[in-house]
Amino acid sequence: MLESTARANLSARLLILTVGLLLSAGTQAKTPAGWPFVEYNEAVRIAQRTHKPMFVYFGFSTCPYCEIANKNTFSFDTLRKRYTEHYVLAYFDIRGNPSDVMTMPSGDTLTRYEANKRLRSAPVPAWMFVSPEGKEILMRRGSRTPVEAFMQFDQYVSSGAYKRGSFESFLAQQGQQEAKPPE
Repeated sequence: MLESTARANLSARLLILTVGLLLSAGTQAKTPAGWPFVEYNEAVRIAQRTHKPMFVYFGFSTCPYCEIANKNTFSFDTLRKRYTEHYVLAYFDIRGNPSDVMTMPSGDTLTRYEANKRLRSAPVPAWMFVSPEGKEILMRRGSRTPVEAFMQFDQYVSSGAYKRGSFESFLAQQGQQEAKPPE
């Protein structure tokens, strides 16, 4: 009798553990469909190895504004192809475990909580371009940022113009202003 109760308890614990693992596997942050984003720490390693700039997307799995950006901006195949070619695509889940260890491009290790503060990741969605040397190039945020703005960001970063001046001066030299969402 005691042995069958112990077996039942063990079975119940295993069932709970299995359900918990299955549920946690489904709670990963949502990234735009078709984009090969990798977790932030992995992206830092890849960027260091390939000497490519990073495009960091800050969000969380239930962010309704991130869903708007994913649907209305990141659904454009031309943008996905261009960014996949030019950048290491990093996803930073701002609501992940606050005590997770995050490795900054500089080599510093911080908790996710500390990294969120240092990177000014909220409110989301937010985007940051980081040079191969680990320096912030440009940061923007907003669910309604148009595709045209992302094309301008790419021109500025992928051309290396960020090494010579600000994004605003880059656009002014081209007779442009930053693309904004329609009113």
